[in-house]
Amino acid sequence: MRFVICLFPLLFLTLAISAGEGKPNVIVILADDLGVMDTSLRDPLFYETPALEKLASEGVRFLNGYCAHPRCVPSRYALQTGRFPARDSLNSGPTGPAMAKRKTIAQAFRSQGYATFFAGKWHLGKEESEWPHEVGYNVNIGGCHAGAPGSYFFPWHITRPAGKESSYGPLYQLEKGKPDEHITERLTKETEKWVERQVKKEQPFFAFLSHYAVHTPIEGKPDEVEAFTEKLEKIDRDSGPAYLARDGQTKQYRDDPRYASMIKTMDESVGQVLAFVERLGIRENTIIAFTSDHGGLSNRGTESNRGVATSNEPFRAGKGHLYEGGLRVPFLISWPGKLEAGKELETVAVGTDLYPTLLDLAGLELFPKAHASGTSLAPALRGEEFTREKPLIFHSPLPRPTQTGDSAASAIRVGDWKLIKTYFPESLELYHLKDDPYERNNLADEKAEKAETMKARLEANLIRWGAMPPRKDWKKKDVTAPLSSKSKGSEPRSDEEKP
Repeated sequence: MRFVICLFPLLFLTLAISAGEGKPNVIVILADDLGVMDTSLRDPLFYETPALEKLASEGVRFLNGYCAHPRCVPSRYALQTGRFPARDSLNSGPTGPAMAKRKTIAQAFRSQGYATFFAGKWHLGKEESEWPHEVGYNVNIGGCHAGAPGSYFFPWHITRPAGKESSYGPLYQLEKGKPDEHITERLTKETEKWVERQVKKEQPFFAFLSHYAVHTPIEGKPDEVEAFTEKLEKIDRDSGPAYLARDGQTKQYRDDPRYASMIKTMDESVGQVLAFVERLGIRENTIIAFTSDHGGLSNRGTESNRGVATSNEPFRAGKGHLYEGGLRVPFLISWPGKLEAGKELETVAVGTDLYPTLLDLAGLELFPKAHASGTSLAPALRGEEFTREKPLIFHSPLPRPTQTGDSAASAIRVGDWKLIKTYFPESLELYHLKDDPYERNNLADEKAEKAETMKARLEANLIRWGAMPPRKDWKKKDVTAPLSSKSKGSEPRSDEEKP
């Protein structure tokens, strides 16, 4: 009897540890400006991303992965809040006031016993009161107003070769570093150190590693740039023009060795994270998600001579545009032993879905009113029947025609159909993405009734949300257009999103 009594404390301790192990850890890795074609999963000829290939082989890859907006600020807002930016009349500029009204993904995890961590690019709000440590993250390393580093090599706030200070100034909590230390590698190390502390405390955690890579400035490691230059010379490619006169100017080829080096360094970070959690013995209890904030920088204005980083061909256009090249992104979720390894899904997944999906997978409470635009992908990940009831709605009212060549536009995807409404002047484009994923065949005239019906749904939502009126140019506040026009389409369905 005394022996049995003595076993009770040990039994309770064992149960407590088991309960802690039952609450999975979550790591989100976000790349910046990484296009859908910028990995060896899509382009094995030039880019090298073996870690992402490994992550895909261990988990689920969504072939129809989308961002919520083709630019940094609104897309990142959507990832943190689970809301389409148009719902909160948000497109750029101060996001703190809007964020303060929302329950962020970090707050959702922290309220359910998780330690939370953010490292890297935040780009949401100019004041410290708007940064990660004020909206749910226990620890913030690097998250501030900065949209890009001055250089990827320390000192990170000094541009090269000019040697001038970046307009963003030093990165938060990253004022110190070793000469020429790479920011991608530093952010990875900071994440590892924090994760290890949580594991020692047996504390479940939610970590968000948000890389500045592969955003401009385009700076590769010299030895890798040389290696990719030599590799490029051996690749047999067409010898057509570098740019096509379409959607501004569209870069045709993926041929920048510096950019390829940046992708490789970012991928090595993913590999380090995978190796690290395996070494700590927590890989099977850790969900890892990877995506990008929007499509690759592939387009420029019609009169521009700026160099752009990559090409999203055969997908159309890129960053800033509502065509597939601007919206499609890599989208991977892995959880060994829980999700089928190496599975590829045609299911549409969008950045706003990460919030409810990760909570759902972790067995935590969801907050539907908070992540109002997000849909949990957990059923699809588990192999269950899944139907997306909400349409995807994209609204880009602040175009940059001279920079990325885009125009003010809104878009809606319902099933395989996608409608783009462009302003200045107004026009409609309708594509059936299953048959025409590269948006070459506009069916708006042939399927006029379908186009009008989808246009009515799009406009009804934008008006209901109080979305920002579109401008002709993001700097010209006096040139705006109404969100709706006379339409003979049907009224929105009952499953339409509510404010």
